[in-house]
Amino acid sequence: MTSNPVKDVDVLIVGAGPVGMLSALALAQAGVRTLVIEADPKLNDSPRAAVYFASTMVALKDLGILEELETLGLKIDTFGFHVPEFDFHTTVSAKCMTGITYDYSLHAGQDVIARVAMEHARKLGAEVLFSHKLTGLKQDVSSVTAEVDTPDGKTEIKAKWMIGADGARSTTRRLLDLEFEGHTWSNRFVATNVYCDFESLGYQPENFVCDPEYGGVIALLDREGLWRLTYQEDGSTDPDTFMERLPEKYAHFIPEGTPYKIKIAQPYAIHQRCAERLRVGRVILAGDSAHATNPCGGLGLTTGVWTGLILSDLLGAIFKGDEDETILDRFSDERRRVFWEVTSPGATENKRIMEETDREKRLKDIEAVKAAHDDPAMARLQMLFPFRVIGDTLRDGSRWANVDPTPAAGIEIGKRASQIA
Repeated sequence: MTSNPVKDVDVLIVGAGPVGMLSALALAQAGVRTLVIEADPKLNDSPRAAVYFASTMVALKDLGILEELETLGLKIDTFGFHVPEFDFHTTVSAKCMTGITYDYSLHAGQDVIARVAMEHARKLGAEVLFSHKLTGLKQDVSSVTAEVDTPDGKTEIKAKWMIGADGARSTTRRLLDLEFEGHTWSNRFVATNVYCDFESLGYQPENFVCDPEYGGVIALLDREGLWRLTYQEDGSTDPDTFMERLPEKYAHFIPEGTPYKIKIAQPYAIHQRCAERLRVGRVILAGDSAHATNPCGGLGLTTGVWTGLILSDLLGAIFKGDEDETILDRFSDERRRVFWEVTSPGATENKRIMEETDREKRLKDIEAVKAAHDDPAMARLQMLFPFRVIGDTLRDGSRWANVDPTPAAGIEIGKRASQIA
């Protein structure tokens, strides 16, 4: 029984994270009536991936929000690589990308990206409803109906298509009874947002710290001195007591006596998983609902955004009559291929480098980073790798069909620089 009138839209998106909101903006720009529902009462500001590479920035530019995001975030062109055990510290510059694509990355919280995309989408008629939790769905050959709990009671939302972008614990995927294939790692990550003068400690605005037990990622988030420090810990420990172990972990990144103030901290399990298929009838998955990877190297966020944007382009073409809905089955196959052949192996390799225990392999990793430091061509191979997650956009008329600069630059990115060295 519903207490509210049934809404009727073209596309219902479940989840107001960056993937959901960027997809909503792309659909709204295509003239598609779009509604986003979010179970939480506001945009999620928990510490998650916050680095956007050139491969995503080209899309943000096309969507018309990159310039605004650059005023709210940071443009970073230097990456630090640290192996404390060997007293090895070096940098890799993104300036090798000048003339090819963006020669910097964008640092901005996911809530910032989602908010800006939401504001622009709303101006085009998209609607966003918070505290609206998906509880059930049913579909027929022409529509899908979502059952939703709201502050005013239960309601139903009818749409021609539905996108599940509600995270790795996706209710949408569960309701579709889809297996989330893959594995969960034995360790977990703890993501913290902390005020600390990392620059005075020798860190760059982006950093990889490699150690079998104390590996982590450190990145500057804003102009007020807020940083992200993400470190690993044993997954067999109680996640509810992670704060008791935090000071000992922090001590391996921040010398004793250095002041810091934690704003927020959160432990989370890390996965290499992909849904057995991304489409069931008129419901399609995107973002972490579709595929989840460990965050080392930022490939999860990058892949999630591109899955959502390519899907939005295809749905827009279907509404215009330019494509048949069977293209969505090809979409499912292609995005699964991209995840298993590009994203997951790349992120797994990044995680291995951060946590490697074998001394000889660690020394070889150091040599690969030295090569990237010394040779712009090697650095370019590493920095162009995220463009591979775009994959096949599936139709010639796609707005995203020509975003990859590597063919024009005559660059082969079939191998990672760390594998070539």
